[in-house]
Amino acid sequence: MLDPLGPGIWTVPMPLKLAGAEFGTRMTVVRVADGGLVLIAPIAIDSTLAAVLAEVGEVRAVIAPNAFHHAYFLAAAERYPDAVCFLAEGVEKKLGTRPPGARDLAGIADPLWEAELEQVVLEGVPMTNEVIFFHRESRTLILTDLCFNFDPAPGGWTGLFLRITGAHGRLAVSRLMRASLKDKTRVRAALARILEWDFDKIIVTHGHNIKSGGKERFREATGDI
Repeated sequence: MLDPLGPGIWTVPMPLKLAGAEFGTRMTVVRVADGGLVLIAPIAIDSTLAAVLAEVGEVRAVIAPNAFHHAYFLAAAERYPDAVCFLAEGVEKKLGTRPPGARDLAGIADPLWEAELEQVVLEGVPMTNEVIFFHRESRTLILTDLCFNFDPAPGGWTGLFLRITGAHGRLAVSRLMRASLKDKTRVRAALARILEWDFDKIIVTHGHNIKSGGKERFREATGDI
């Protein structure tokens, strides 16, 4: 159930349909210095998954990394009432409430995970306000919606839908995401900071994780922005 990407970092996939297409979704789990866990973009966590996570560590934080990935957030916050909630800009409005003790997610790593993760806000994209992370030890970039990676590409309606969205068979910034880039100067500044990180792997929330050669593929996917 936990797919290891390196020391102290795992992902957990879950089926998810959008407009009839099977996009899937994925949660990232990071172990922090005190042995606890940080959950990025939580999925539906049932008792079986909760038991698996408990064997790895105690959940310290639950993170909504952009304004689109909030569907399972409150359920995760309720399951882990002692964990601190972190919300990207726009998430509170989508939730319709603010979990007790919640903190705003910004461009500076929280002390809870600053030893393991760096982060940057993808500014200039108010539709998502995505915060992108870098896990140093495993050299992994953690994306949410900036890029999809359906490589190899599926067939059927899902494959056709991906062709329409411009995300078929490769790491790509979808046409919907490109249309939401309101300030490309700020977007390019964030991308430049990301490319300063020494990453090789990429976690994507939709599609397949990239386990090597990720930096060049990311450069190619975002180079025309």
